[in-house]
Amino acid sequence: MANGPPLHPTPKTLHPIPPMQPQTLPLTELHPHPANSNVMPSHLLDKLIKHIDTTGQYPPIIVRKHNNAYQILDGHHRVKALQQLDRANANCTVWEANDEEALLLLATLNRLQGQDDPLKRAHLLRSLAEHHTATELTKLLPERIEQVKKLLSLDAKPPKPTVPPNLDDMPVAVHFFLLPQQKRKLSQCLKQLGGTREQALMKLVEERSR
Repeated sequence: MANGPPLHPTPKTLHPIPPMQPQTLPLTELHPHPANSNVMPSHLLDKLIKHIDTTGQYPPIIVRKHNNAYQILDGHHRVKALQQLDRANANCTVWEANDEEALLLLATLNRLQGQDDPLKRAHLLRSLAEHHTATELTKLLPERIEQVKKLLSLDAKPPKPTVPPNLDDMPVAVHFFLLPQQKRKLSQCLKQLGGTREQALMKLVEERSR
């Protein structure tokens, strides 16, 4: 019997992408990929715009040549930010990728990222807080004001331990049992002596000790 095709063909091997030097390309030649699924909330986009406007720094946009122009594989929001800042050009890296490779890169580049360790993130924000207020940090970082304050509290120095009081200076509970009529008599006596019940009881003890 002739061997037929395998029931589960192995996936195609993607071509290795050679390292490319960043280059400056006109924004008018950069077009979004129609299958891009990454969406950034408006408040984060505003912060990205402010960051680029203030520093002029951002990772290069990753693109591929497509239809006599360039198609964005990674950096759609950076391109939006540059457009809103009325910039004419963008720093880009051109990768070689066919349609299948472009889809795979589009599906992975925006998702391959680590996660912050909360304590290390808190320590990082504490270092930034030496030069910025919490309100200023919310304008520069993805976190909202509540998140910034919570992270700063995580990195706050714990209070210094206090010296425990001497056991002889701490009150001790005393328990004893009386009949109802005895309790009433004791209460009347303590009331006549004045002060708190504890003070009155000690006055009675001192009087008896003379």
